[in-house]
Amino acid sequence: MTLIAHAIAPVPRSSLKGGEGLRGRPLSWSGAGDIGLWSTQWDPADKLDRNDALEHHRLLERICAVQPCLPVRFGTAFASDDAARASLAGRVDELRAALDRVAGKSELAVTLLWAKNSGASAPRPPDPATGPGRRFMEERLSRHASREARKARAAELVECLVAELSVERALVWHEICASEAVAVSLAVLIPSERAAERKAVLERLAGRFNDVVGVVNGPWPPYSFATAESSVDSAPRGRT
Repeated sequence: MTLIAHAIAPVPRSSLKGGEGLRGRPLSWSGAGDIGLWSTQWDPADKLDRNDALEHHRLLERICAVQPCLPVRFGTAFASDDAARASLAGRVDELRAALDRVAGKSELAVTLLWAKNSGASAPRPPDPATGPGRRFMEERLSRHASREARKARAAELVECLVAELSVERALVWHEICASEAVAVSLAVLIPSERAAERKAVLERLAGRFNDVVGVVNGPWPPYSFATAESSVDSAPRGRT
C-alpha cells in the first residue's frame, strides 16, 4: 500500500478525520510536528486517471474550506507513512510560514491572450525589394523587436492588474510571454470572503484592454503559491 499525496496542512480539524480520499478510499494523515500531509491510501497496481485528477482538485477544495493548505502536485506518491513524514523533515518552519501566508485566502488566476489584431503580436514584414541576406537580417531584427515590444506591453498589463487589486507583491505570482499566444499568466491570493468581488473586478479590468483577451478562473486552492514551499521529495510519480 502506498500514499497518493494531496496537501500539506496544519494538524487536522476533526471534520476531516476519517474522511474519504480518491475513489472512496481512506484519507490518511502523516504528521510531522504541528504540520503534516493529507493523502489517499493507494494500491500501487492501480493507475491514476483523469477522474482521479478531478477528484484530487475536489479534495483540495474540501481541505482548504476547513484549514490552510499547500496543494501537492497530483500523482505525487510515497511508499509509506514514514516516507511521507520524512519528506517534511527539516522544513517544518518553512512550510509553517507558507501555510500562514495562504491562510484564509483563495487563488484567482488571470490569463491574458494576445488578440488576433494586436499590433504587438505581428513583426513587420521585410521589404521585398531587398536581397535575401538583407531580408533575413531584417526579419530577425523585426522578430526581436516584436518580442521586446510584447514583453514591455505584458509587463505594463501586469502593473495595471496589480495596481487595481491593491495587494502585496508577495501575494502575486506572474509570468509574461510564456508562449506565442499568452501575454500574461497571473495568480493572486485574495481573502476568501472577497474572492467573488475581486473576480468581478478582474473580469471588468481584463475587458478594458483592446490588445488582449482576458480569462479569469477561480477561486480555488493556492496552487501557484505552493510550488517551492510545498515541494516534497517523493517516490516516482504516477502520471495520467
